[in-house]
Amino acid sequence: MSFENTLVQYAPERPAFHFTPPKGWMNDPNGLVFFEGEYHLFYQYYPDAVVWGPMHWGHAVSTDLTNWIHLDAALLPDENGMCFSGSAIVDASDCSGLFGGQPGLIAFYTAHRVLSDAPDDYVQEQCIAYSSDKGRSWQKYAGNPVIAPPGFRDFRDPKVIWHGPSQHWIMVLACGQSIRFYRSVNLLDWTLASEFGAGQGRHTTGPWECPDLFELPVEAGEGSRWVLVVGVGASEDDWGSFTQYFVGDFDGGHFHNENAADKVLLMDESRDFYAVQSWSDVADGRRLAIAWLSNWLYANQIPENGWRGSMSVVRELALVATDDGVRLRQDFAPEFGRQVAEAQIRLPASLALSAGQDYRAEYAKGPGYGRTSLTLSPGARVTLYLQQHAWPDLELSLDAGALSISHRREGKNGDERFDRYFAHDFSVAAGNDPRIELEWFSDHGSLEMLVNGGLISLTSLSISSQGGCAPMVAVTQGQCLLESLEYARLAIGDLDNWRALA
Repeated sequence: MSFENTLVQYAPERPAFHFTPPKGWMNDPNGLVFFEGEYHLFYQYYPDAVVWGPMHWGHAVSTDLTNWIHLDAALLPDENGMCFSGSAIVDASDCSGLFGGQPGLIAFYTAHRVLSDAPDDYVQEQCIAYSSDKGRSWQKYAGNPVIAPPGFRDFRDPKVIWHGPSQHWIMVLACGQSIRFYRSVNLLDWTLASEFGAGQGRHTTGPWECPDLFELPVEAGEGSRWVLVVGVGASEDDWGSFTQYFVGDFDGGHFHNENAADKVLLMDESRDFYAVQSWSDVADGRRLAIAWLSNWLYANQIPENGWRGSMSVVRELALVATDDGVRLRQDFAPEFGRQVAEAQIRLPASLALSAGQDYRAEYAKGPGYGRTSLTLSPGARVTLYLQQHAWPDLELSLDAGALSISHRREGKNGDERFDRYFAHDFSVAAGNDPRIELEWFSDHGSLEMLVNGGLISLTSLSISSQGGCAPMVAVTQGQCLLESLEYARLAIGDLDNWRALA
């Protein structure tokens, strides 16, 4: 029986090194902020079921991005509505006046209030909550909302940053099919500055969501650029929700896209990297980001075991000058590398393979980290098995000097919606160089891959009872030079890093 006709019905294991909620449902990361030695991770949370419901802000803290301590939920629904996505900042100089001259944390969130049983009868408004005790307790601001509903429905997900040149706080808001920029000097009173999005990038029937805005220096280039990240909500097609980004200039009031208006830049070329958010106030200045590892087309239907939802591995973002323009590059945060044990598989020397030949490692099975480099001959086809040996995760092909990566996923669980949308088979152009570099994290339920130094990202859920397999490289056509291959299980023990607060 082929795998594609087999029902996959099992209770998934918790990931060994991906963040999951203690119970219940989780989606978007929220309020990412670093304060007094702790990384704070908030997230959209419904503790009472394993499907989306009345949104809370779940909360966890870490000192190293790999070991997290679960805290009590920070924000709970009330008479003003659910607590939708948002951001958090350190009010270091107490410009809000909420902290008696001391530094404190402010969270910005969207209050989503349902008015009737009609699915589109709701209002959204922007609110704040604040904490004077390192985020252990939160008080909602008596003057909420700080921005009232503007007269249309989808008005949410405030991202707040400090813009030094203009000496203003900036709030970036998703507004239907566009992004609005608001300005403030005290974090309480906000004025609309501009709107961006009409005719720009990719639009679907789903709303724009979960914006982020930050500036980065350009590697191998000059100066810096601003990056505007936008989630595109799921429409009823075969792809669902995804994350695009724009590169350009931000002057404190307006964002100017330096690419052609119809140019679409994706943060991830696969299906399950959504609601990307970056940490504010990171002490060493790195731009660290994380995403929800799912897709709205089937998020409520993936297998569960008392919890549903996980986050990606933390990424470190950079900008690099390429022949096509300035582009985002992603690295797995080095904190995860420190958890990698010495490679248990290492190719001793480069290996030439021809059609019908393969290299397969027989050890080091289970969740872990791998990397490989290989060069294809013209017309070659190479398949890579990284997650399990039931089907290839990738097929590499070199035709007419163009390298292509095909990614295949299968699986059914008996739910009509999941069975309709989850499987995929698509290809991504990877340039004209016959040499390719891959690195990946394989865990219970997911596979994250970075290609050619992180210029391409492929992040996918994996519905399998296996948490990873020893890699296998097989040549089905032509020749391939396998230059290097390493794989190691992670030193993090399953569940050891998910500690509940006593």
